[in-house]
Amino acid sequence: MPLLRGNCSDQLLCKTNGNRVMDTNKRKRIRRSHRHRLTVTVLILLGASCIQMTSPFSIQPSVTRNSSNSAVVRWPSSRLHSTSSSSSSTSPLESNQVTLKGTIATATSSTTDDGKSKISQPKKNQQNAQNIQKKKQYKSAKKYNNKRQSNKQQRAGPGKGYKGRGIRTQQRPYYSNRSNAQNKIRHIKHLYSKARLLEKRGAWREATQILESILELEPRDAHSYLALARLESRRERRRGDRNREGIAKDDTFDKESTSVKAQQQYKNAREIFETGTSFCPTSTHLWHAWAMHEQSLNNVSKARQLLDTALELDPWNGYVCHAYGMLEMQHSKNATRAKELWQKGLTYQPSAALVCSLGSLYTSTGNSDEARELYEMYIPKLTNERERIEVYLAASSLEETVFQDVERASQLLKEALGSGSSVHDSRAYVALAQLGTSGGLVGDLVVKKRLKEICMKQMKKRVDGNKSSSGSSSKAFPVKDGRLFNAWAKLESKSNNLREAKKILSRGMKMYPQDHTLLQAAGNIEERLGNVTAARDLYSASLHLEPSAPTLIAYAMLELRSPEQDDDDNQDPNITMVRKLLDEALLIDPKHGPAYNAFGNLERREGNADKAKQLYEDGINANCTDAPSVYHGLAKLHLSMGEVEEAQRVLQQGLALFGTSRDNKFAFAQRNENVAFLAHTLAMIELNCNNNAVHAKNALEQGLRHCRNSPQLLLAMALCESRLGNENAARVMFERSLTADQGHAQAWQAFGVIEMQAGNFMTAKTLFECGLKNSPTHGALWQAYGTLESWKGNIINARLLFAAGIEKCPQHVPLYQAWACLELRSGDVITAKRLIGEALTRDKRNGSGWLVAAKIEEETDNHGLVGLILRRGIECAPGYTELYRALAEHEITRGKIDSARELLEKGIEINPLYAPLYHSLAELEARIFNLEGLAKLNKRTAAIFPSNAMTPSPSSTNRMQAWGNKIKQGRSAQIPDGIAALAEKIGVDSDTNMTIVGGSLDDVDPESLLNGMGGFGEEGADGLMFQQMPDVSR
Repeated sequence: MPLLRGNCSDQLLCKTNGNRVMDTNKRKRIRRSHRHRLTVTVLILLGASCIQMTSPFSIQPSVTRNSSNSAVVRWPSSRLHSTSSSSSSTSPLESNQVTLKGTIATATSSTTDDGKSKISQPKKNQQNAQNIQKKKQYKSAKKYNNKRQSNKQQRAGPGKGYKGRGIRTQQRPYYSNRSNAQNKIRHIKHLYSKARLLEKRGAWREATQILESILELEPRDAHSYLALARLESRRERRRGDRNREGIAKDDTFDKESTSVKAQQQYKNAREIFETGTSFCPTSTHLWHAWAMHEQSLNNVSKARQLLDTALELDPWNGYVCHAYGMLEMQHSKNATRAKELWQKGLTYQPSAALVCSLGSLYTSTGNSDEARELYEMYIPKLTNERERIEVYLAASSLEETVFQDVERASQLLKEALGSGSSVHDSRAYVALAQLGTSGGLVGDLVVKKRLKEICMKQMKKRVDGNKSSSGSSSKAFPVKDGRLFNAWAKLESKSNNLREAKKILSRGMKMYPQDHTLLQAAGNIEERLGNVTAARDLYSASLHLEPSAPTLIAYAMLELRSPEQDDDDNQDPNITMVRKLLDEALLIDPKHGPAYNAFGNLERREGNADKAKQLYEDGINANCTDAPSVYHGLAKLHLSMGEVEEAQRVLQQGLALFGTSRDNKFAFAQRNENVAFLAHTLAMIELNCNNNAVHAKNALEQGLRHCRNSPQLLLAMALCESRLGNENAARVMFERSLTADQGHAQAWQAFGVIEMQAGNFMTAKTLFECGLKNSPTHGALWQAYGTLESWKGNIINARLLFAAGIEKCPQHVPLYQAWACLELRSGDVITAKRLIGEALTRDKRNGSGWLVAAKIEEETDNHGLVGLILRRGIECAPGYTELYRALAEHEITRGKIDSARELLEKGIEINPLYAPLYHSLAELEARIFNLEGLAKLNKRTAAIFPSNAMTPSPSSTNRMQAWGNKIKQGRSAQIPDGIAALAEKIGVDSDTNMTIVGGSLDDVDPESLLNGMGGFGEEGADGLMFQQMPDVSR
């Protein structure tokens, strides 16, 4: 056998054994393969030897090498002939079988036509050997694949996903071809990524179809169930499908089925969760998401059951513990249970949500020191940079708002910026710039200066980085978004510097062209500047980069305020388009509070009160962001329906989420400036409806804890102090309000009126002039200033002020009425008629205009026309109760007692809190000696008013006595220091003559204004009374 020595497989085995770095399994496969080849070669050669020994012919095989360097035996094609057909001994060729050590080698023989025997090549032996080799290789490969699959499952362990996908390890069918199984997994991953990308871009239908196709391929993919159910849950919350019982008792699914398409079609998120948990019962994420869906539908008991199931699967899951704790706090107010759950979740899976929630709970219960220790303990344990920044921000807010330690808060924010990766979180920079605002240490000017400094450094480093060739000498500013430019521009727009804000945003967009929030803010600035087309283009560009709920809301409000003109020259708002935009916003972010507020306000404006109420309640139940805006919208809805008590309850409920009593410093470490709206509205209800200045003051104090420098809250606080008789405290609040916002025209006007009523005419004059210099288009300031001059007897100056005010703000109807009253007192009835006629032409629903018109006719002894004017006024302004009182007194003069009583009763029905109506009705009953009617009226007033309705309250009495004493002592001619400082800062000199913005009062020509007005003579009166009435129901 010399031919086989050079091709001996032992030499290959020796080479294999010499390679020690080769994998063990690979070496085993090579040994088995070489051993099998050697066996087959030996068997073939032995078979050939037997044939040669039994045959008279000597058939020598030739051994060659194939491409795999293995031995191949080739036999010659010569025929074998037997020496004698009648041989006495039977040869192996005649039996066609040769037995070689247990191995059967089959040879075929055939007979030709001439009787000679023909023996073919021994291909059958070679085929049998190859079949044996294939069977052994198949068994070896199958055993190896099963072993690898088992090792992979053992490495994944319980609770870990397959290759990081988060899918629970299930018993998978064995694929004979491993490449097909891997390709299927790769295909599913690709489809899932594509679906999530489409979902992010707003293509909801395409994303749903792809997720359903994934479940057809792999019905046990928990991630696809989760994404599909969440998407359907958003749709249900958008449509308002609450508390649906969509799953029947017999709607069960076969767990052994491998096709989801054969099952019933999905109808709602609950059914998808039901199917997903049946196929993936060990997926904690599915049970957790299902519980959140049930909680959004206000099914608290069902949500608790699902969360309990999730905790049974994974008792230490941080997400489940946090959600369960929030559920207990929101629906049961069980702080003890929430604390236990959050502490349990922090054991193995600490997160920023758990740390911040537990820290807020400690702060709300007065354990601020424990909250500080909690933040210090878990900041080093959080590995995620974003979560660590969130805890830093919470700790900094705690130090600033509770401990009043600004230095410590600044140190924490600097640590947040100094730790972690090279790219910093811009939220920390914004918080560092706004440091000190909650305590009143700094104002908007300081914050603006800080933001400007940071942004300019950012721009400088970006320019230096572009100039640097290598990039190593100068790095760009380590911020990845334009949040800083956005904050800077927001402060400029708050100060009404819209042009400067536009420049700032344009710089930010050059540095961060992919930041969609900058485009949205720029669109808002363009809209305020009146560039509607540019604003629409910017909103569209922002949505093209990334669809977001704030941009969709801004676009919807733009279409509502400034709709596009269609082909028919119709500029009415496209309500259908606005609803679609708001629907899209809720689908993108189901917890976006401003979306619920805007949608509810739209439906309230359209008269759909029930739908608006449902939207507000959906936002509250969804635990949405910016909850104060949703509570405020719901309260405004109740006020529009006349439900004052319900509105008060909603406002108090919203305030309870963000603060507690005075003894507790702060309920939550994070401030929320929108709480100011809740506090302001509640204070106005307490002050105007309930006449309770103490409760109003308490509500305002709670709002000032969140927004210390709110000019609206400070103005309301000044009015409360004035109502309580605290003049000095009221002045301090007025000055703080004007210092916070010099453009706050209502504060200038209210402060001036208070000083005017107190007899401080010089101070009031200075305040009115300062207000007009800052807000020249505020009609109430012109009216108050003109009234002040008329009180002083300066009729000419008063007339000039009224005329100048009408030039600046021609739509302010009270200016016409005040000027008409001035001319009426001066005896110029014709001018008074022309002024009041112009006022009623501009606004027929203003009830005071009809009163002035009736007073003018009464002065000219046109008593018949007085009744017609008052009745026409009631038709146009049915909610103005003073018209009923005036018409009733007119009827009494004519002797119509029953008609007068009916009018007074109707006025009381419209506004039961208007005390002059009760006073007039009491005088009426006393005039006719109706003692029974007086007794009933006394019972009604005692039930409605907390004190005697016929006498003023003690606080009002004290205030009036204080003002009376001040007037008796002498009118102050000296301006207080605070007001003088404000006037000097604005540039108003109180010693000079009256001036207006853009010139003096001498430039105003009242006669030219009067000549341009329509008359109110006989034709004017008839035209106003008998023309078609407007639709007063809108």
